[in-house]
Amino acid sequence: MQVNNGITVRRMHFPAPASMDKYWFGGNPLISTFFYAMSATFPDGERFFIDTVRHYQPEVSDPALTQRIRAFIGQEAHHGKAHEDFNSALEAQGFPMAKVAARAKALLDTARKRLSPQRQLAITVSLEHVTATLAEHALRHPEVLDEMDPTFRDMLVWHAVEEIEHKAVAFDVFRRHVGSEFLRRRVLMLSLMLFFFRISVFQRQLLRADGRRVTWRERWQALCFFWGRGGLMTEAMPHFLKAFRRGFHPDDIDQRALINDWQLRYPDVAARQVNR
Repeated sequence: MQVNNGITVRRMHFPAPASMDKYWFGGNPLISTFFYAMSATFPDGERFFIDTVRHYQPEVSDPALTQRIRAFIGQEAHHGKAHEDFNSALEAQGFPMAKVAARAKALLDTARKRLSPQRQLAITVSLEHVTATLAEHALRHPEVLDEMDPTFRDMLVWHAVEEIEHKAVAFDVFRRHVGSEFLRRRVLMLSLMLFFFRISVFQRQLLRADGRRVTWRERWQALCFFWGRGGLMTEAMPHFLKAFRRGFHPDDIDQRALINDWQLRYPDVAARQVNR
């Protein structure tokens, strides 16, 4: 389904791979479980994002924003399903993905019960910025994608493109119907700290369950991957800091070149679309 404002809802097919290395990112357990932990959080996280935006949907009078919200919901729903399938494949490898997902869900359920709709939407705004930033790194570094399991690599490319397409939807709903810069920036700080802390906790849980001891060489590889020149966190930090500026908007970070004509650069991924 093509929607105005550059957001397309695509139905994709990512069958679970018949065989998959246990630690498919170059055999490195720290880098691999970082992605596994994130994948475990996505299904319920995407549902949380949908719910926080949908809460304000009846108040939206702008037809263009209404269309973008519908497309946002469609994209996020497909993302959750794709990651559920991938998580099941990892569960079959012996990783306790369901337990990790349950812990992530419990945190989100607590937010639903204890936080106001405004704060819940601010969490979505914050984590949408995180996912768009990490998506940029993936698309900017095809050599990183080459290290991944082919099925997950294709799913990540699709997910990254759509995260960038809809990166401003929750933000625009927040700006129009909440509007508090203080709340947005305060929740952003807390969300960043909690998100990466919980991912590290989930990584340790996955590694403990597998009984995997991480070597010093693997630790060094992971350090370079995250914090080295051109590393994931090295490149992400400037974007995270920009979001603390008063008046910041996600479109201040121009990522259009990364998703323009992505089908031509990733034909194998585009071929997985079943509703073209």
